[in-house]
Amino acid sequence: MESDRSPVDSLIAGMLNQKLYVMLRRTVRAELLTDELVALHLKWMIAQEREGVIFASGPFIVRGRPRGAGGGMTVLRATDEQEAIAIGDTDPFVAAGAVEYELLTWMLMEGGLRLTLNYSTGKFELG
Repeated sequence: MESDRSPVDSLIAGMLNQKLYVMLRRTVRAELLTDELVALHLKWMIAQEREGVIFASGPFIVRGRPRGAGGGMTVLRATDEQEAIAIGDTDPFVAAGAVEYELLTWMLMEGGLRLTLNYSTGKFELG
């Protein structure tokens, strides 16, 4: 019996199909980005990473501007959009009014991660 699925549907069904949430950050008050606030933000990020909330994160690099001045992106693991918003709103950058963000739902379909572990040296490399 032939499947009712189209070839495209069959290909998509075999992909990861993992729903994630993307915070597209935009710096709106750069003067608020003091060393103290940046430290709070980084500690918050590290805590979220350790809890498994952050899939990936980092600043956009804009030539001629300091790191972070061009905004950034954080990909969150959350059960739904409301949880993702609740997480994003606790970022010290957002809470201080230095950064605003747009939240997008993203479906991770393709890609890969390579990990090399050398037993003799105990060193590993992500690539």
